[in-house]
Amino acid sequence: MRRVYSLLVVVAFIVSMLPAQSVGACFNPSDLYSVEVLLNKPGVEYNLSPAVPPVMEIEGKTFLLRVWNGSKGLHVWIGIPTVRHLGAYWVYSGTFILTSDALEKLRALGWIVNGSKLIKGNATFRITDQGWECKSDSDCATGGCSGEVCGRKGEVEKIVTPCVYAPWYECFQLTSCGCVNGTCSWKPNPEFEKCLRSHGVDPSKVIRAGPTGIVGKAPDPEDLREAVEELLKATGINCTKIEVQSRSEEGPAYDTSEVNASMVMMKVLEELVARGVVRGLTEEDIEEIAEVSEWGNAGWNSHIGWYETKNGTYAWIPYDESKDPLLVRFVGCGAWDTGNGSSVVSTGEPGTSEGLQHGTPEHIGSPRPSSSVSDSVKALCGPGVITLLSLWPLMIVRRRK
Repeated sequence: MRRVYSLLVVVAFIVSMLPAQSVGACFNPSDLYSVEVLLNKPGVEYNLSPAVPPVMEIEGKTFLLRVWNGSKGLHVWIGIPTVRHLGAYWVYSGTFILTSDALEKLRALGWIVNGSKLIKGNATFRITDQGWECKSDSDCATGGCSGEVCGRKGEVEKIVTPCVYAPWYECFQLTSCGCVNGTCSWKPNPEFEKCLRSHGVDPSKVIRAGPTGIVGKAPDPEDLREAVEELLKATGINCTKIEVQSRSEEGPAYDTSEVNASMVMMKVLEELVARGVVRGLTEEDIEEIAEVSEWGNAGWNSHIGWYETKNGTYAWIPYDESKDPLLVRFVGCGAWDTGNGSSVVSTGEPGTSEGLQHGTPEHIGSPRPSSSVSDSVKALCGPGVITLLSLWPLMIVRRRK
């Protein structure tokens, strides 16, 4: 019996150490402003003899171009050049309610409001809603005996409150229940807040607002500071210490929202076909590839290729949207099957174990390259150790018996 129990312990340990079949992948930040296609469709041929320019000018903008031969076909990678941005930065996280009244004040001061982007002169602010409760007013509803509670639809209706009508409930006629910064709340406005105060009610106790992140940037610290002060004053935030930081960072030369990745990909593929680098790629293929091209479709998990879809057909789609994709994690956040036209870091492809090196993709569910001692130590971390440790006291008890 002791042998059987010991065997079960070993089996449990081995099973718990088996790798998962899918995992999120580490990625290179430049993937966010790159797009890549693997021309692996049967019938597509290529010839790298003609010179491929390292950059291409498209509609007055310069784009980096890398074309190389991988083990499954020709790779075409297009990237927005990076530049080092010098300037000042300001970061805020907390309650931030941008009411219609606040927007009017900002516009009167010369601000440009474009969705989640606010611009004043050379200063640009991006607002990120961090609330999780709602995305639109339709996600919210009222509850309570007198309908005085604003909350998430499907949950707030279950809330039970005392059926005592408070005089300040009349203030709800001046507003509505909706989504404010990702949180279901009574929407703020001057009349509503004034009414609450007249009844001795603190508006902050009634108006809920999820946390909001704001990032402000400008070339000059003083310009940014002045813009921050105007923004906070217009939105009624008076107790926040303003800390403007001067620093530099590398980023894309063009705003990805203002550069059409589909158009760029189409122009590049058409040029490669015209130069004789690519043969067998039809106009329909180019249109389909361009249609799914977005900045960020690059790297092992997200590049575009001719893959089987969820319904069993084949199409030009991002790899992570294909049927049963073998996602990868990276040892050291390396690159996959990348090169500059003359050298290749790794010749592996999704679904194979080719070209694996330290610093390159590690396939989940396929053999690993030889591990060093440090890799072996790391392999002991995880559910296998938890299982073994939880069973160890029982093994000791068995031995004592």
